[in-house]
Amino acid sequence: MAEEPQNKKLKRPSLRNVSLKKLNRKYDFLMSRDDTGKPMLNFKLNLLNLILVIIGIALLLIIVTTFIIAFTPLREYIPGYTDTNLNREVYELSLRADSIERELQKKDVYFENLKRIMEGYDFAADSALASLSIYEPLPKGVIDTITLHKSKQDSLLRAEFEAQNQYNLFGPDYLPPTKPSSLVKNFFVPLNGSIVHGFNADEGHYGVDIATDGDKIINATLDGTVVFSSWSINNGYCIGIQHEDSYFSVYKHNATLLKKEGDYVKAGEAIAILGRSGDQAQDEHLHFELWRNGLAINPSDYMTINNPSAN
Repeated sequence: MAEEPQNKKLKRPSLRNVSLKKLNRKYDFLMSRDDTGKPMLNFKLNLLNLILVIIGIALLLIIVTTFIIAFTPLREYIPGYTDTNLNREVYELSLRADSIERELQKKDVYFENLKRIMEGYDFAADSALASLSIYEPLPKGVIDTITLHKSKQDSLLRAEFEAQNQYNLFGPDYLPPTKPSSLVKNFFVPLNGSIVHGFNADEGHYGVDIATDGDKIINATLDGTVVFSSWSINNGYCIGIQHEDSYFSVYKHNATLLKKEGDYVKAGEAIAILGRSGDQAQDEHLHFELWRNGLAINPSDYMTINNPSAN
């Protein structure tokens, strides 16, 4: 048998072969009980499979986390992450607020220019303003040159209007009640009796006091709506009724009230019971007042209150 030459080189195992062998080498994983030694779990696994399993689990966790952040409300709990819908709503509200502000500015300028037109400024006479929009403010130099021109008819109309409405509490249809109204002819006597204290505006007695020994029912003098029905220290139980043609009637010092605020009553309908309530009532009587257009009028000029049968 021929001997091998001495200078023959020995083969070294390559690093690649060693690494593949280690990765493909299988390991037994055994899980058993300490007391009995009975195996509970036993499987074989090499390093290559273990690495692949770890990579797969990591990829699965990344996919699940990405899904939670992108498609679930849980992303709002992540610090520094805001809802995209919230940003969109804030942007839309900002646009709306800006639009409203611009519209309000246009309205202010419009009314300001309209005021100047009513004050007599002639826009057509100023060629420099021909290209200006009614929504743009007038130049300061133009505003300083505006002068007001009042005509004689305008002054007379203003004086007449102010005189009519200076003391008017019920509107522009002011008519001094010097005579009984022709629109309302039939006043119902609120209480049949005798006048014990007549009307005297100079003394501050703006009505008549009626006393009676007969019927104790107080009736509405005209159709109307009850405006107030309450009690006060001075007037006691008091009720007020608003009628047509700007008439207003008041009934004071009642024992009790039969109507409440907002009730509609007919002429002659019972509204209260005669009494002596209030500090100003010494004897049992009705204090009856009649007003028109904010001025007190004498009820005796509109109806016959004294009833001889009640004396």
